Amino acid sequence: MFQSFALYTSRPGYRKMVHLLFWLVLLIVRLYLTLITFNVYSGLSFSIVFLLNLSSTLLIAAVFYLMTGPLWKLLQRRQYFHFTFSFLGLLCGYTLIEAVAEQALLRSCSGCLLSLQKDQPQYFALVQSGLINIVLKRLLSLGTPFGLLLTLSIPLCLKLAVNAWRSQLKALQLAKDNLELEFNFLKAQLNPHFLFNSMNNIYGLILQGNQERSAGLVARLSEMLRYMLYESNEAFMPLQSEIKLIQNYIELEKVRLNDTGVIVDIAVDSKTYEIPPLLLMPLVENAFKFSPDEPGARIHFFLDVTDGRLRFTSDNIVDRRERMQQNGGIGLGNLKKRLEMYYPGKYWYEDNFADGVYNAILSIDLI
Repeated sequence: MFQSFALYTSRPGYRKMVHLLFWLVLLIVRLYLTLITFNVYSGLSFSIVFLLNLSSTLLIAAVFYLMTGPLWKLLQRRQYFHFTFSFLGLLCGYTLIEAVAEQALLRSCSGCLLSLQKDQPQYFALVQSGLINIVLKRLLSLGTPFGLLLTLSIPLCLKLAVNAWRSQLKALQLAKDNLELEFNFLKAQLNPHFLFNSMNNIYGLILQGNQERSAGLVARLSEMLRYMLYESNEAFMPLQSEIKLIQNYIELEKVRLNDTGVIVDIAVDSKTYEIPPLLLMPLVENAFKFSPDEPGARIHFFLDVTDGRLRFTSDNIVDRRERMQQNGGIGLGNLKKRLEMYYPGKYWYEDNFADGVYNAILSIDLI
């Protein structure tokens, strides 16, 4: 949702429409405040008041885009002297152009100067004092700089907020892309290794003449690889498809075991659930990877889903020295990152190793 919204708001047409709407609202607000308050323009006609506010709003918009464009690049490059010089020049230019536009509009109206002379004699004297005098008084009194910065504070704050939001989205997108790369690497790592072992096991069954079991395992392997390579490219997949994947994987791994007992308990209510593809596979794979095939060894998987709460546990006997040497890995690291991405604050994961038994417990709120 956030990605689609960010993509939509980054379109040039949409951004231009939003900017135009903002300046239109600012013009309406300035015009309204001019009409309802006592000010130097209160005695002028509506058309002149509108043109004065329109010219002022256009000038403010021009200053805004210059500040967020060339001047902002100077700040990013840490060219502070050039920025200060350019900002002061921009401020003087704005004051000069605003004064020129104001005088031109007032002189174009036959009754405006007479109205000012009657109702606002002091401001009339300022208007008649000459362009340079007007600019200097507005700059030195800091009236124009303060007014301009106060007006620009709103769009500048919005601009900074939007930039910060976009930076956050880019950071999240980068993290997601990196995680997807790791996930794809995990799939690429799992497929050849698992395929090689499975084909060897099936080949051994064929040599033993066990055609029925070998045919069933070929069907499971084909279904599993098709799902992993082609069907699991969505962000979420049906839980039943993931369960079927796990069951196929377990059946294919059991072929190479002679003494290790494998127990699988699965109970899911009648509701429909979705989870990220291959989310539980690192836990299943690790159980077989680190479990020795010897008398007394066992692997136990438990999966329960009730009212949106998923609980998954795996227990297996493991060689302590091998566990210490193989601690961690890309599979479990990828699992934890994906859990944090898809279920922040909605999952609990714990694993421990004690008395030769490795235990992993995962709980997720799916809804």
